[in-house]
Amino acid sequence: MSNNVVAPTFDVTSEELIRRAEGLRELIRAQAQEAEALGHYTDDVHEALLAQGFYHVLTPKRYGGLELDVATFAKLAVEISRGDPGSGWCYVLGHGHALTTAALWSQSAQDEVFTTPAGYFRASHSLQPGGTARKVDGGYIVNGVSPYQSGVPYSTHATLSVILEGEDRGGFPAFLQVLVPEGQFEIVDDWGGDAIIGMRASGSNSVRVAEQFIPEHYAIELDWLGELEKSTSPGAVLHDNPMYLGVAQTFLQTELVAVIVGAARAALDEYEVLSRTKASALPPRAPRIEDPGHQHDFGAAKARTDSAEAILLHVAHRYAEQNEAAVRGGIPFTRKADVENYGMLLQAGELASQAVEILFRSAGSSAAKKGARIERYYRDVSMYRTHTSSQYDALAQRIGAVNFDVITSVF
Repeated sequence: MSNNVVAPTFDVTSEELIRRAEGLRELIRAQAQEAEALGHYTDDVHEALLAQGFYHVLTPKRYGGLELDVATFAKLAVEISRGDPGSGWCYVLGHGHALTTAALWSQSAQDEVFTTPAGYFRASHSLQPGGTARKVDGGYIVNGVSPYQSGVPYSTHATLSVILEGEDRGGFPAFLQVLVPEGQFEIVDDWGGDAIIGMRASGSNSVRVAEQFIPEHYAIELDWLGELEKSTSPGAVLHDNPMYLGVAQTFLQTELVAVIVGAARAALDEYEVLSRTKASALPPRAPRIEDPGHQHDFGAAKARTDSAEAILLHVAHRYAEQNEAAVRGGIPFTRKADVENYGMLLQAGELASQAVEILFRSAGSSAAKKGARIERYYRDVSMYRTHTSSQYDALAQRIGAVNFDVITSVF
């Protein structure tokens, strides 16, 4: 087809994809322990996700993708993470950057990176500075080691945040976000197994780049915390879709919280199995499903999980409306609106995390043994709680400061 537009790779509805995700749950759940040892989900899961369209959900139609909405992606993330949260994190943080890349990079870059020999585009991306770029004719020479590149296994690209040598912006370093193609970066063996307490299957390895030439159009200078309002982007124009406006905090936190809601759903599933097969520890001994204490704990966890998912999907729909209003309605997407969304998602993550913690405490010591499912879910949620963007109390204060116009960003 002309003008770099390719024929659609898949033709499937959101509803059908969600059914497919539900159908993959047991496959994903069965490989969870192996995935922890590997540091990422297995080849069987990778092939199933690819074959059934999950690597094309957010990819623009221009490049053969489905170009479905963020709410659909959030629902899929919950379902995949319900199978295994670590595998869900690996999927979400790899594929989710199809949206940000389509939003923020130029057409010339997108025409190349979205049409890979692999037949799909996936990119890990760490905003933590992890290297340097030196300007040369036609591009940059990039060096560095970038940590926490979640989803990098099976990815076609790694996106690094690097300092541009010899440049500053008012006394601060100039940062570039650089797309590095597969074959020009090395995945460091520093994830999985006992290297970390949780999210061991998330593929959050470091990547190493050594003296690699990266063309100029693969790099953008992005001050994502300095944009007080946003009403257009390269992707919104190129794809004629407001979804590709590229507002950072709302979408990033949607990805993370969807995984934790999935972890809470997974913990509820396992707790119900235990409740139907085990007796209560204290007399009068009876099946746990008949014990008021276990009924209470399940109910408390379920209410939190249901509320967390409702918040997640509300924000996803609100985000779509805000993007539409910004691009087509002349109402810019403000930093304050982004932070409001972030605050709701932060609350959803807190509720889902609490749900898993309630079930872990209530499930009994046998469920805390190595290899037990609730033990894994508890470790995965504990890892989420260490993430900068999940620091509930500290960030709640900063959300207040944004609303008082004292600061402009929670970070």
